[in-house]
Amino acid sequence: MSPSSELSALPPQDVSPSGERARAARATMDALVTSRDVFETFFDSARIGLALADLSGSYVRVNDYYASLLGWAAEDLVGISILEVLRAVDGEPLPLAELLAGTRQSLQSEQSYAHPDGSVVWVLQGVAVATGKDGGPGWLAVSAQDITERRQAEHDLRELTSVLSEQAVRDPLTGLANRALLGERLRASLARDARTGEATGVLFLDLDGFKGINDRYGHAVGDAVLRVVADRLRAGVRPSDTVARLGGDEFVVLVEGATGPGLAVLVERLQDAVSDPFDVHGQRLKVGVSVGVARAEAGDADAQGLLSRADFDMYAVKRSRR
Repeated sequence: MSPSSELSALPPQDVSPSGERARAARATMDALVTSRDVFETFFDSARIGLALADLSGSYVRVNDYYASLLGWAAEDLVGISILEVLRAVDGEPLPLAELLAGTRQSLQSEQSYAHPDGSVVWVLQGVAVATGKDGGPGWLAVSAQDITERRQAEHDLRELTSVLSEQAVRDPLTGLANRALLGERLRASLARDARTGEATGVLFLDLDGFKGINDRYGHAVGDAVLRVVADRLRAGVRPSDTVARLGGDEFVVLVEGATGPGLAVLVERLQDAVSDPFDVHGQRLKVGVSVGVARAEAGDADAQGLLSRADFDMYAVKRSRR
């Protein structure tokens, strides 16, 4: 083979500027990898938590940033098992055996740590196996990040979502269930009755004399009266019952597991509670209430039909009083 043929058989050399930069970068990396001083500087000054543990899980080295995230002194962590510090997402011990066996590539843990100053820091920690010179597992590499702000943002979002969800099913004036929530609970109660054979009762309440108070003293006093009535209705029923405001001065009480005698006693108790005089904005006031009753056994009515029956009965009571 001629010299020219030998040259043509060699792979082409990249003499472009990008090729030169790549070769320079590789040379720099080779030098850094063999420099213990560079590793020490990087490990100690990194603004991320770094730690090394032996294959038994005991910390052998941690940087100051890692220790500060956990609220420990760096020297106090050395020799402690990472299993005493880290937990899996479900609270169980980290499955280090799976990691060392190669059935897991890495492990993650999100935990809160209480610091001596009373603050709480949330930390995301990752654990991976670093290979030794023989190509097998050599040690455990641990990294940690401060995720306190993220966790707080998630908490705030959940709180806001909960508040908005609650507002969507609550009467804004009284805090009672609104028509939508009443409908959901009434349908659920009737469906349950169809399976169990129990009964559901509905009381439809309309205030007597409220319009005169509202016209004479204004809406601020009228709203205060509605809030007083709502509180008295809430206090007069069982925790399992639902009190709702449909609008204006109309209220509904949903009674699960209702009996005829029990509903009669409840009607009398709520009438007495609502009719007691009360003071609002310096005025001594009193309202009455007309109550209609309807009851369905074994789910033998639909929600709207049961409400309509109670509403019709309420108007019959009001007409009889007139």
